[in-house]
Amino acid sequence: MSSAVRLQRVMAEAGIASRRRAEALIEAGRVRVDGRPAALGERVDLATQRVEVDGQPLAAAQRLVYLALSKPPGVTSTVGDRHAGRTVLDLVPGALSEGVRLYPVGRLDRDSEGLLLLTNDGTLTERLLHPRYGVEREYAVGIAGPLDRAQVAHLRRGVQLSDGVARLRSLQVSTAAETRALVGLVSLPPSTGLAWCRVVLTEGRKRQVRRMFAAVGARVERLVRVRIGPLTLEGLAPGEVRALGQDEVDRLGAATGATGGRGRGGGSPAARDGGEAGAPTERTVLPTAAPNTPHPLVVALDGPGSSGKSTVGSAAAAYLGYRFCDTGMLYRAVTWLALARDVAPDDERGLAALVPDVELAAEADGRLSRVLVAGEDVTEKVASSRVDRHVSEVSRQPAVRAALLPRQRALAAGGGIVMAGRDIGTVVLPDADLKLFLDASAEERARRRAEQRGLDPGSPSAARILAELRRRDRIDASRPVAPLRVAPDAVIIRTDGNSLGQTIDAVVAAIRQRERGLRPRRGATGQR
Repeated sequence: MSSAVRLQRVMAEAGIASRRRAEALIEAGRVRVDGRPAALGERVDLATQRVEVDGQPLAAAQRLVYLALSKPPGVTSTVGDRHAGRTVLDLVPGALSEGVRLYPVGRLDRDSEGLLLLTNDGTLTERLLHPRYGVEREYAVGIAGPLDRAQVAHLRRGVQLSDGVARLRSLQVSTAAETRALVGLVSLPPSTGLAWCRVVLTEGRKRQVRRMFAAVGARVERLVRVRIGPLTLEGLAPGEVRALGQDEVDRLGAATGATGGRGRGGGSPAARDGGEAGAPTERTVLPTAAPNTPHPLVVALDGPGSSGKSTVGSAAAAYLGYRFCDTGMLYRAVTWLALARDVAPDDERGLAALVPDVELAAEADGRLSRVLVAGEDVTEKVASSRVDRHVSEVSRQPAVRAALLPRQRALAAGGGIVMAGRDIGTVVLPDADLKLFLDASAEERARRRAEQRGLDPGSPSAARILAELRRRDRIDASRPVAPLRVAPDAVIIRTDGNSLGQTIDAVVAAIRQRERGLRPRRGATGQR
């Protein structure tokens, strides 16, 4: 049996570049196999073939290292941040990292603390982070006072954030024993003045726990990650690092559904079937023709309300290494500023005058999700229920849409972006490299929203959700400015009955097809 594997995987495991970056190097002609230019997607065997990158021979895959670290507050986990005074790599003894480049699996913000996994195994990292594999991450959350019933109910049914509905796998009040167990595991003893609870996530949104709690009026004072899948913080003092045992690595791989040891089960179902890890499924891996679009794509993602544009778009963008922009954030920012400055939501000229003060800033992962108003970060403030009540009226104003149009187009300059909204492919980016339309029936969207809120699909409350979605659809389709419609050249992705992972896969597959110069077929669905 041949031991050849895909070239970009070989490059990633040798520590040359991420798979996404490896693809770019291959496309740029900087990689050669046995003296000839490499082809994207070809398989190689380093035991019998010579691979060169920029004229330098590629060595066999470097040894894989897996470290568990207890991050103290005040230390940055983004290792590429040149402005950080101290990063997690500064805590790693040279003997544990000699000869390899380590990266954190996910991040903890500077003020958060607790368990962090460091590795150079890109395949395992991808599987641990991708939401389709559902790997749990558990946190101890300290807040100023106990949550009331309404706050608990809101958190459990899901919280609308700027990048979609965020959900918890579970939320429980910490027992006294759990709180006492934190002593010795954190830099400062758990304060008796804080109320503690435990939350479990399987999503990986930026600052998700803090943003969710802030959205229900509960400020997070302490945030400690205590578990990633089967790996726990137990036995690690703040700032301490240890190498994982083989059994621990195997259990982490098993938590993602991977087999084969050393966490190398592959980045997708395709990898388990012998396909390329990182492709959504084997069926979506296409011939490796030279792409007709050597530049990163501009992708327009449209769809009706509650079709999952933000959740799907941000996950697909992160998976592909693209930036992501939910244009609805701009309208929310204008609405918040209007409320703050007492500008009426129907005052077209007054609202349009606010636009120059609004800006979207990129996070470290490229997601354009930070909202700045006159230089102030108001990201959490624009998610308030007060903004919810007025944003539709503000976004209907023609002068506001006209003022924001050049701002949105400027964000897309340079490519490498997925931009989500309701008029992106038809108005904002009519010349986008790829236009996608997420299509789901009103009944399906209502069912999803009811489930998010913990409602019986047959209840009167669920019926009201369906009626409201239908009303919004009529308004969006008939408004005189930028009505919701499918662009003539859009690829329609029908999502009724699909899981979130299937829809993400369908979007990723369509983008990859267009990158390779192939036309995605209309009416595509998530892989079943």
